[in-house]
Amino acid sequence: MSRYLSKHPKICFARPKEPHFFTSPLATSDTLNLQRDYIERFYGHCSHENRILGEGSVSYLYSKDALEHILRINPNARFIVMLRSPVAMLQSYHARLLYILQEDVGDFRQAWQLQSLRAQGRRVPPTCSDPRHLQYTEIGRLGSYLEQIFSLAGRQRCHVIVFDDFISDPSTTYRGVLSFIGAKDDGRSVFSPVRSNRRYRSRWLQRLVKRPPTLFVGGVHPHAPKSERKRSLLKRAQKRLQNWNTINEPRAKLDSRMHRELAQTFRGEIMKLSELLERDLSHWVDG
Repeated sequence: MSRYLSKHPKICFARPKEPHFFTSPLATSDTLNLQRDYIERFYGHCSHENRILGEGSVSYLYSKDALEHILRINPNARFIVMLRSPVAMLQSYHARLLYILQEDVGDFRQAWQLQSLRAQGRRVPPTCSDPRHLQYTEIGRLGSYLEQIFSLAGRQRCHVIVFDDFISDPSTTYRGVLSFIGAKDDGRSVFSPVRSNRRYRSRWLQRLVKRPPTLFVGGVHPHAPKSERKRSLLKRAQKRLQNWNTINEPRAKLDSRMHRELAQTFRGEIMKLSELLERDLSHWVDG
């Protein structure tokens, strides 16, 4: 959805798409300059034709502080929340963590079982930026977090998309988002899939291209704004290495035992979602 919206002539999406700015220490520091530290840094590529700014930081859904800070800065901010069955979502989420080096346990069941140890700071990968990312049960508490954002922002400022609807009818779902944010329909009729399940060939090469040393990016810190990193002559080579190291393949089907365990764990959260959305989502539990 972020990719589709970013192509709309009146919408400009942040670069990178998920800056997670309002969950960073800078967002609440005394030295914050919103224009310099946020607008110019992540939206410097926007033109005067872009009337709507957007970003895709999923972390905001889980952060009460971030949501409150966003609303203080911009009381008219609007929030789009796409929800997927936590039973299906967490396996996809685990695969994503593996690819971006936040996770190092390849078997989802084993990673699920390590949650209590990791909550104690044990068995956390050295490349993981925040151990909370590995608490899969917390990540799946979508009913509780949707209830929180409704409470903070107000139901009228939140547009909820059920992933099943997005997959079955992306055109209608897309137009619903445009209506919510006040953008005219741009006539988009093609909604090609953007991302498939990905894994890497080599972990050490993935670590090199995802977390390169300063020297590799031409003396520019790898977390600096993208516009600065592009100056590096080696950036293109870095991208080619990443593409070569990436394999797209279907995700293995979740076994029935693990499915039952997840369904039981999140039954209450799914029922809460059903109540909040006034929609029967019991099939997410029953499979």
